[in-house]
Amino acid sequence: MDKPAFDRRRVLKTGVAAGIAISAPLSALAADLPLRGGTLTCSLDTQPKSLDPIMGDAPTSDRYVLLGLYEGLLRFDEKGNLEPALAVSWTWNGDNTAITFKLRRGVVFHDGTPFDAEAAAFNLRRAIDPATNAPRRGDLADIQSVDVIDASTLRVNLKATSGAALASLAVEAGMISSPTAINKFGADFGRNPVGTGPFKFVEWISGTGVNMVRNDRYWRMGVDKKPLPYLDGINMRFITSTAVKMVEVKSGNVLLTDTITPKDFDEVTANKALVLVRNPVGIAQWVAFNTTKPPFNNPAIRAAFNAAIDREGIMKAITRGFGKVTPTLIAPADWAYDNTLKVPAYDPARAKKLLAQAGGGMPLTVTMSIIQRDPDTQVAQFIQAQLRNVGVDMKIEVLERQAFVPKVLGYQYEVAMGRINVPRADPDHVFGPFFGAQASQNWAGFKNSAIFDAVDLARRESNQAKRKALYSQAQRLLLEQDYYAFLFFRDTRIAANRRVKNLKLDIGGAWLLADAWLSKA
Repeated sequence: MDKPAFDRRRVLKTGVAAGIAISAPLSALAADLPLRGGTLTCSLDTQPKSLDPIMGDAPTSDRYVLLGLYEGLLRFDEKGNLEPALAVSWTWNGDNTAITFKLRRGVVFHDGTPFDAEAAAFNLRRAIDPATNAPRRGDLADIQSVDVIDASTLRVNLKATSGAALASLAVEAGMISSPTAINKFGADFGRNPVGTGPFKFVEWISGTGVNMVRNDRYWRMGVDKKPLPYLDGINMRFITSTAVKMVEVKSGNVLLTDTITPKDFDEVTANKALVLVRNPVGIAQWVAFNTTKPPFNNPAIRAAFNAAIDREGIMKAITRGFGKVTPTLIAPADWAYDNTLKVPAYDPARAKKLLAQAGGGMPLTVTMSIIQRDPDTQVAQFIQAQLRNVGVDMKIEVLERQAFVPKVLGYQYEVAMGRINVPRADPDHVFGPFFGAQASQNWAGFKNSAIFDAVDLARRESNQAKRKALYSQAQRLLLEQDYYAFLFFRDTRIAANRRVKNLKLDIGGAWLLADAWLSKA
């Protein structure tokens, strides 16, 4: 298939610290002769907001569930390269402003609706329509329009040359839902999801989990020449506590976890029933300041907080050698990572001076809002102690995620802790939602046209070196203004029972379970 002159492919690499037990590659969970049947029970620490792919607010985390139910025109292989999914091929026009897709024939949605170009166009038009108000709309910001050429041919017209358009069609924003089901359920579609994926939705029990069963009409074939998946079903349980997650996976009640914390790596490695699996992505921890109101509309107070935080000390305590202090949210393995950017120096004396200059009544009392999950609580406690040393009384407010998100996005908070799975398929999937002019997750509420312009230009640029320079410019401005306190990046690992075979992970570390199966022992 043709591709533009610029290369959107990437390979993700994850480093391992010396002196600590090395986790197994995915090949440790591979085997030659798959067995059919059985239900795989998994654990997730994040409950989705919605199972409508374009309506979620936790990119990558949502994909743990969504990849069982949906597919896009394209998908990423395990090395991060784009490959066909519901589209079998794609070609670019001469100036790289339009992509023509040939679609897979004979595919049906879980409700029996045929998949064709009209269905694909319906989804993309719905995603980019401002009236839909989709959180994932920004990922498809470069799409101008969509044309149906015939039943199996679709053309996507771009506003201009784009370095992110293809990658965006392979993640949540590009997942294809049944038009029949969307029209039937309306605003309730997120609770009644219907895709073309290997598993069909059964139920979502709020606070407990999501259950699925195999899609008997799935189009992909297994090595036994029968339709995938091998599993009869999947039960995904929501478990926010790492301690509980570890008890459940050791007992065999849970056979596969999402991420576990570094303090549990050695215990998993020592357990003969379990395998510690490398994850292709890690997690960036960070703190946002609400710049829309006092006290953090004052740049001096933001700068004081940044100077009061000992990032290196917190990183070492939390990651136990599986981490690195990074200037911003960009992961070290990402091509957009810039190691020339300066991390704010740990300088308590400067923090005290800035706070004194800021005035407004000292000691300062603020509240940090966090999500109830590990290790966010521990990180917040470290920051709390460090701020106390410079005269700041920081209280910690622990919330369920579904209460936390609207509070932060509604700017009804003072300080908030976030984290993000990185690297992503394209840097724009970080910069666009968080730092762009149309950002749906501009937690800090900042308004800075220079940052917005750099992010917008980087998305439209096709040359990777020029894109990197623009992203570096945006990061430098973010650091200069202290809108956030970026903390550190930490590697992640997955705990799996040895019965889980042929486990594959997508570019964001989410499970690809169509090919997975369970051994008898």
